[in-house]
Amino acid sequence: MTTETTLLTITDRFEDGIRIICPVGKLETLSAKDFEAHLNGALADGPAHLLVDMGGVDYVTSFGLRSILIVAKKLAPSGHKLVFFGVNASVLEVLRISGFLKIVTVADSEAEALVHSGASKANAT
Repeated sequence: MTTETTLLTITDRFEDGIRIICPVGKLETLSAKDFEAHLNGALADGPAHLLVDMGGVDYVTSFGLRSILIVAKKLAPSGHKLVFFGVNASVLEVLRISGFLKIVTVADSEAEALVHSGASKANAT
């Protein structure tokens, strides 16, 4: 699945059967609804941890935070969560200052994010 706006392009890829959502651009007023819709589309496949490669996101506004919060709240009842990785320093600072590090998991690497998703456990058996 691919979603594209003038400020944000979102593609999906799969690693060990786990969907990884890859936004590139700015997560702000005009693109936040598309980002939220894309994540909700991924949830339509059933509850699971959502892994998001944030390496291509260089800017997040309050509208972007709102879309993250909405999706995180949808995941919470099932015990699943958003797992971000590749987060640059400025976006990480926004997540930290806004308290979102309590809402999303930020992994240091894709491999660590896959561990949070349970993919490594499935491969070990």
